[in-house]
Amino acid sequence: MKTQKDYREEKFDSYLNKIIIFSSKKYFKKQINICDKEKTIVDDEDASTSLQKIFATSNTFDEIEDTLQLNKALESLSAIEQSVIFLLFREELSQDEAAEILEICSKSVSRIKLRAINKLKKYLLGD
Repeated sequence: MKTQKDYREEKFDSYLNKIIIFSSKKYFKKQINICDKEKTIVDDEDASTSLQKIFATSNTFDEIEDTLQLNKALESLSAIEQSVIFLLFREELSQDEAAEILEICSKSVSRIKLRAINKLKKYLLGD
């Protein structure tokens, strides 16, 4: 026959198991969402289409070379950094709007932007 103490321990163990399972499911769902968000936004266009656009809009060889170098520099960034740069500079969204789309706080967008810009500077200056 189970005592009151045994019953409470069994009930508590059951409760803990449910909490652990629920927390694990929630964690893995969140990780999947983060991975989905970090898919590269910048590389969504076909490479040949991008090159055609570059040649059509650039007047000189130097402009074409600069654009290609910038594209390589952007590819060196992480997916989240590319996403932030894309939203802020190409889509011309505010930090708050970008944060809402990426489901992160505005301060994180600011930090990611600064980190990405520093990486781009280092890449383009050859450091």
